[in-house]
Amino acid sequence: MTGDLFDAALHLESQHIAEGYEEGLRDGRRSGHAEGRALGLQKGFELGHEVGFYSGCCQLWRQLQARDPQLFGPRVDKGIASLEEMVRDFPLGNPQDERLQELMDGMRGRFKALTAMLGLQHAYASPDEQQQQQQGQQQPGLQGGGGVPGGVSSLQF
Repeated sequence: MTGDLFDAALHLESQHIAEGYEEGLRDGRRSGHAEGRALGLQKGFELGHEVGFYSGCCQLWRQLQARDPQLFGPRVDKGIASLEEMVRDFPLGNPQDERLQELMDGMRGRFKALTAMLGLQHAYASPDEQQQQQQGQQQPGLQGGGGVPGGVSSLQF
């Protein structure tokens, strides 16, 4: 009888450890699922916001082009068409697509090239790039209208 009492006391610690582990695992799954959902919603919103921004820029540039068909050169027109196609073909409804990051990188690169051709890279620069521009460290050759007579910034609205 005394052996059973001591055995129960000896196994009490391991029993509490096992119960604590199971409870922690259950709570961790619950909170991990909630945190994962919140992070997924945030990242999905950011992704959709960025794609929507590029779409809006394309629409604006096309409206400007409708007012003045000679506004953009053929390179800029081809670049806008390429970005429009990238936006249209982006799989917003499929968050499991493994190409999302690759497609976003391509869209960002196309947009950056377009803003440089339009002479608007300063208007759409990231905060780091804006700081470099203010310090005079901008790469040479990216200034100017690049296919837009007088640059888009010279347009009157």
